[in-house]
Amino acid sequence: MNAHTAPAPTVSTVVPVARLVEAGLRRTDRAIRDTARPPAGDLLAHAARARRLAELHTRRARWWAVLQRDTATHHEVPVVYVQAVVTAVLDNERQARYWNDTADDWQALADRRPTSDVAGAMSNWAELGLTEPAAPGLPDTSAVAR
Repeated sequence: MNAHTAPAPTVSTVVPVARLVEAGLRRTDRAIRDTARPPAGDLLAHAARARRLAELHTRRARWWAVLQRDTATHHEVPVVYVQAVVTAVLDNERQARYWNDTADDWQALADRRPTSDVAGAMSNWAELGLTEPAAPGLPDTSAVAR
């Protein structure tokens, strides 16, 4: 092409939302699958991995939300499909919260701070000499050294 030749016209193609979402979910699923487990004793690497998984599940929730908005605008789509997409959004948001909480607990372990009260097997309260919290609003509601 010389300076006097106009560029060739481009053809614009509209990609259906479902195909865009499918591609986004496929990339996100691959990233989740490829998120390697860190070595057993590397607490900071476990925290970083959990943060990455939280980020990826947030991304999955956003992709499902795109499909939810698109599906809800098509009146011919059965309600059960919209409900399924809403369930996928909520499930991935829950997974993202789980991984964020897990990352916080791994970070607390690395910093030798108390883990959350829902840390389960990751709890380090006994190791740190802390008591279990009492019911909210009652005395001794926070983790206190024995």
